[in-house]
Amino acid sequence: MQTPAPPIRSFLPSLPTLLKAPVLKADREAVLFSLKCLAAALLGLYLSLRIGLTRPFWVIGTVYLVSQPLSGATLSRGLYRLLGTIGGAVATVLLVPRLANAPLVLSVALAAWMGLCLYLAMLDRTPRSYAFLLAGYTTSLIGFPSVMVPGDVFSIAITRVQEISIGILAATLVHGLVLPRRVWHRVQARVAAILSDAERWTQDMHAGAGDAVLAEDRAKAAVDLLELHTLSIHLRFDSAHGPAQAALLRALHERMLAVLMLSSAVDDSLAELRAAEHGPPSHATADPSGWRELLQANLAADLSALDAAHRDCRVLEDQLRTDSANWRRPIAAEKAHGHVLHRDHRLALRAAFGAFIGIVLSCAAWIATAWSDGATAVSIIGTACVLFGTIEAPGGQLMRYLAGSSIGVAVGLLYGVVVFPALSDFMGLATALAPVLLVCGSLLARPPLMMVALGVVLTFPLIAGLGATNAIHIAGALNSSVALFVGTAAALCSMRLFQTLDADRSRARLLGSIRHEIARRVSGRGPITSDWLSRMLDRLGLLAPRLSGRPGAAHTLRTMFADMRAASTVAALRALGPGLVGHGARACHAGLIDAVVVHFRTRAIPRQGPDRRLLDALERMREAAIAGREPEAKRLLSLLADLRRDLLAPLIAHGN
Repeated sequence: MQTPAPPIRSFLPSLPTLLKAPVLKADREAVLFSLKCLAAALLGLYLSLRIGLTRPFWVIGTVYLVSQPLSGATLSRGLYRLLGTIGGAVATVLLVPRLANAPLVLSVALAAWMGLCLYLAMLDRTPRSYAFLLAGYTTSLIGFPSVMVPGDVFSIAITRVQEISIGILAATLVHGLVLPRRVWHRVQARVAAILSDAERWTQDMHAGAGDAVLAEDRAKAAVDLLELHTLSIHLRFDSAHGPAQAALLRALHERMLAVLMLSSAVDDSLAELRAAEHGPPSHATADPSGWRELLQANLAADLSALDAAHRDCRVLEDQLRTDSANWRRPIAAEKAHGHVLHRDHRLALRAAFGAFIGIVLSCAAWIATAWSDGATAVSIIGTACVLFGTIEAPGGQLMRYLAGSSIGVAVGLLYGVVVFPALSDFMGLATALAPVLLVCGSLLARPPLMMVALGVVLTFPLIAGLGATNAIHIAGALNSSVALFVGTAAALCSMRLFQTLDADRSRARLLGSIRHEIARRVSGRGPITSDWLSRMLDRLGLLAPRLSGRPGAAHTLRTMFADMRAASTVAALRALGPGLVGHGARACHAGLIDAVVVHFRTRAIPRQGPDRRLLDALERMREAAIAGREPEAKRLLSLLADLRRDLLAPLIAHGN
């Protein structure tokens, strides 16, 4: 005989006590987020059961996967999840019936689709990549269980789309209407912090702060701008003014790019002037030919431009803070391209091919052994290979997810055997689920424990047999648990073999791509545009955390900024070449360009001494510009002084 469900009143008095538990004591934001996740999960669960759907655990999982602390981020993530789910379901329905008679061929086709989705997700590197990930692992969750029973694929696909849609609807409604936290408030705080930091290290530079500190501060700014770009994607879903605000953020990014480049130029100019005053005379630092006067003139111009760029940033911040929709008047924002992301096609192909190989080998083992629960294990392997495939070293995250799944299995068996049989109505079900879901929501708001929380919340409803009858099949639950552990362990082995990138190799790839692009632009292949500079800054933002704590990190970052400026200067010198009138000036110009190209093709970082051939070519070009009375002599001399400063900056900073 079933015992009556405990009334909801019996749960409410315990809520204050529960909120004081150690696991929920971090801060009020985590508690509020957990409560909203619980409300959304229960709303979605009620709708799913009311409609008569058979897999309501998909709804709960969707709510916790979509939910974000910021309401706009929840809406954008929900939209991308819906699009990815529909795309993956359509692909699965198209593939399975056509290849149903050849299970291994079908498995290869599904794995190829998942590899393609992972490749596209790694190239995107924005919140939009979530759509590609969902298109991949939706195929895994629907397709592999249908390999042996292809007739069920359409009904499973339709059910999943329905359950996912309900979960997304519930999450977006609750997070958007109940005490919403706007993306816009986070953007305002981040913009204020970034601009304050930029102004602070500009002041520190004038006060003579250490080179290492300034280089690391600029690299941190590159990381902060990448975070701001991610927020701008969510901002479009935050309010009606989101697109206009995102356009202003693109303009702000371009002005901050100018601040970074000008600040590094001023810093290197000051360092060269200090080296000339206090260091021993040498070929590099002595000034018999008037380089000092040119450097001082350029320094004054750069300081003026830097002050103007700081003012522009503050103007844009003021526009962002206004309530008016006419934000674009003082500084045109509609033409700004904003953050341009680095894309590593070779790395994306490597990850996609690794996922493909791991999934195909798992499918072959499953088909060869004819394991009855092999489809569950393979679907978990495919999901893990895609979902964690965008991480360079996914082992740690996957282990945390496995730990959460282990807890979820234990909790699920407890609920299925002890708790669910005693329930008779939805109110009792909600009351029983609330403690676990509240804890999971609180952990989800803490990034170090996020994967543990997801492991629990995605596993325990499935093992417990959550559904219309809440009836658990013990043998099936145990077999599913074994398949889960086998699949996760196999995924961990596969990803460590085929999809893990060593930290040193990752750092070397980024350094190599930066140096290659600089050498390429110096050679005249491709223009120097704001998009190119933005992409290089994005690479520096990716490189900076990987250099943290390593010897010579600050010098490497400073050298990269100097090389980026040098590439821009060489491009400007190339543009002046056709306008030179003197034969000697043209010959010196050609020799200088050749020397610069050779320098960037062959040099190592750090150099042990100045490139005397290049410095001599600069001197000859300077003399020819003065002697030949070139019409663009002033501009030419300014560029020569800039190039000389950028070439000497790494040597001066390194003490050479």
